[in-house]
Amino acid sequence: MDESRALRRAGWAGAGSIALLVAAVALGYLVGVDDPSMSDSDILARLNDDGRQAAAGAGLPVLAAGVALLLWFATGLRQVLDRLSGGDPLTHVIVPAAALFCGLMITGVSLDTGSAFAAWSDEFTADPNTVRALGMAGQVVALTGLIGCGVVVAVTTRITQQAHVLPRWAVWLSYVVAALCLSGFWSGGMASAAFALWLVGAVIGVLRAARHTAPDAARTPPTLG
Repeated sequence: MDESRALRRAGWAGAGSIALLVAAVALGYLVGVDDPSMSDSDILARLNDDGRQAAAGAGLPVLAAGVALLLWFATGLRQVLDRLSGGDPLTHVIVPAAALFCGLMITGVSLDTGSAFAAWSDEFTADPNTVRALGMAGQVVALTGLIGCGVVVAVTTRITQQAHVLPRWAVWLSYVVAALCLSGFWSGGMASAAFALWLVGAVIGVLRAARHTAPDAARTPPTLG
């Protein structure tokens, strides 16, 4: 497979990962408990609702597919950055950092939805306080995984800044996104939304790099902008 086609497929994998991850989070939210002030009756109603249990069951496979596509995209992003930087070793952290985010996100969502799966068996009597604790633990773990996203954003921004392929405003905006992600749990949903928007831009950048990667790629450097 030629390099242009590989990058194009990695870019579309990134686009697919955004859609699947958003869908998985939405499905998990239907049954997860991330608000400790929710009443006991509301918690039990969520856990024992057949429709919400089905949503949780569908959410984990969707999440797994989204994670796989995100890791595929990370390999393509690393390839683009490697060419832009001339082989900077800093690019080696891209895939492990993405894997950190993916692993902690899966763990967090599993903790949050585990009680619903147990209730599905009709052999589990949920304790609302335990469900609250698991829900908050899942939220903390998943949001802490944003540290991996922060590393991806920071490394990408640094290399593209050195290569002068992004406007100054985009560089500093990316650094803001990296700072939000690196604050992990404390930045909450704001960091998640910021990373999702940044990821859209990164996908576009990889697809553009694929378009500019000709058979004589040695004479045609990739660009993200």
